[in-house]
Amino acid sequence: MVGIDIIDIERVDKSDEFLAHIANAKEIEYVKKSFCESLRHQRTGALFCVKEAVMKALEMGKNSGVTFKDIELSHEDSGKPIVILHGKALEKYNQCFSDKKLEVSLSHTPAYATAIAILI
Repeated sequence: MVGIDIIDIERVDKSDEFLAHIANAKEIEYVKKSFCESLRHQRTGALFCVKEAVMKALEMGKNSGVTFKDIELSHEDSGKPIVILHGKALEKYNQCFSDKKLEVSLSHTPAYATAIAILI
């Protein structure tokens, strides 16, 4: 399964409320340690995209009960992005995809953020 998402950075909600809605404390810290406001908005957009891409890869729609906080973006020491699943997202993964590995990649520019999630 594959999921992909892209967003125009200008459409990313810049409020702390939006960030708190989609991110846990570690993710908020990662976004806020950005050295400039532009990078903060790019990271917020990429964070949103990776969560959307994972939901698509796991075939989880609006009625699945999954929340954005059920999908956590983290990074290995090398900087490679990884996803840690919680709640309904973890349940769905364990029920349907436990024999597969979830890989993610994301990218952002001042104009766009994108992410892809693949179950291999």
